Amino acid sequence: MPSSCRKPSDSFAGATVIHKLYLAALTVVVATGAGCGNDTSSSTPSAAIDYVAGAIEPFISRGEPMAIEGFGFGTDRGTVRFTRIGGGFVEGIVADSEWTPFAITTVVPDSAALGREALDVITAAGTELVATLHVLPRPSFDPATLTWVAREAYPGAPSGIAVTAATFPSGSGLRTTLYAAGGAEPPLMTADSGVYLARVIDGGAGAIEPWTRQPDTSDQTRSRVLPAPRAFAAATVATPYNSRFPGVAMYVIGGIDRSGVAQASVLGASVTPDSVSARFVFLEPLPAPRAGAIAVVRRGRVYVIGGTDAAGIPQTSVFVGRIGTEGHIDGWYVAPSLPGARAYGGGVARDGWVVALGGVADSVPLGGGTDAGTSRLVTGDTAAVSPLSGFFTGAWGTAGNVLPDGRSQFALLDLGPTALAVGGMYAGASSNAAETIAATVTDSALGPFAGPVGTNRISDLQCLTANAGTLIGPAGVSWRETDGTTRGLVVGGLDLTTQTSRGCAWGF
Repeated sequence: MPSSCRKPSDSFAGATVIHKLYLAALTVVVATGAGCGNDTSSSTPSAAIDYVAGAIEPFISRGEPMAIEGFGFGTDRGTVRFTRIGGGFVEGIVADSEWTPFAITTVVPDSAALGREALDVITAAGTELVATLHVLPRPSFDPATLTWVAREAYPGAPSGIAVTAATFPSGSGLRTTLYAAGGAEPPLMTADSGVYLARVIDGGAGAIEPWTRQPDTSDQTRSRVLPAPRAFAAATVATPYNSRFPGVAMYVIGGIDRSGVAQASVLGASVTPDSVSARFVFLEPLPAPRAGAIAVVRRGRVYVIGGTDAAGIPQTSVFVGRIGTEGHIDGWYVAPSLPGARAYGGGVARDGWVVALGGVADSVPLGGGTDAGTSRLVTGDTAAVSPLSGFFTGAWGTAGNVLPDGRSQFALLDLGPTALAVGGMYAGASSNAAETIAATVTDSALGPFAGPVGTNRISDLQCLTANAGTLIGPAGVSWRETDGTTRGLVVGGLDLTTQTSRGCAWGF
């Protein structure tokens, strides 16, 4: 049976090759008798699902809102069905106002079956459309039980690392790979071009394999590191499970070059769960040079917020780009500016909003500096975005004092219902008074951070033969396990007291 005529009960086995994933995501069932069975009268579908949750075959959690994009859904509300635990189907709730000819918004029911399942859309006219998604449990994390553990040491330049994670289906579970690029060596903050991978150990409670440097050779056709050094850049990986791109690619956005000047470049390369598989190339650049920007990614959309310009001055600019079907950025768009300049802070995004918090508003040394007299931001700014396009629907407004004290140069870990801010410069940094603080995240807002949280501190652990110390400027990354457990890793940085680098990693 063609994929376009499959029912939710049909098997999707075998559709694991990327190109097959792409085709499966464009699954179409036209009106009864107009494209299924033996009817070959028309090859043009009257309706189709293009993307779900902004991706070809997304990972989506129970209880999470999602948008279904396509055409031919009709103006009257139909039905959205998920496979139910134990068999059969469960309908997703859709308000009349959330059903349009081109988009449907619903929420994944808590009784939806977990794993790779079919999503069934039946229009009021009887047209049936099928797409594929990976249903995950609700993410779970308790800040009170957070326990930091030393992970594999990071062999690259430890400050200003661009780090990201990509998760892939693996049998009935998931596997995750961490990707890191660039970085700088204090105190001069000279940028590096190295690219490293570390695979998360399946069933290892967040443990990772040793970091592997990708091939570095003068032959640019075989080199798999950055073609130009970068530090204080942002990174993301696009997959069919988080974007419209049917391949897998890593992107390194902005950052400083070896001379310490912010760049507008966007570098991209094809990757696999095990390696960088092609050389990095220059893609569509940012509208202006930026380093130390607050970069957040949601549904294949990249938000580059604030950051410093080529003169090292914090900016109010906001750029939005979307990773397209060919792996390129579908243009960078200038969004409404922040109310005030902000660099070296953090950010969180959900389907309907974005928040930028902390950082500095005044000129600082590369990386943000360690001067205790520098004023650091305690506030956050928030703006509404369209769940479908990701574009801003209005101006930024204040989110209030979301941090207990002004803080910059921290790692922000988005764990679903919780966000952690780890390390950085703040009033009590020298004594690690609040090394890790936590905030509640809902579908509608980011709550205030409070703490410290956890059963221990990174500062009490070791980094090779030295104490980890007070981490300034670490990078952070988070991911999910099959059972919904959230994991996190903090990498690199420098110790405030000794002003020496910390080429280590700590996680939970």
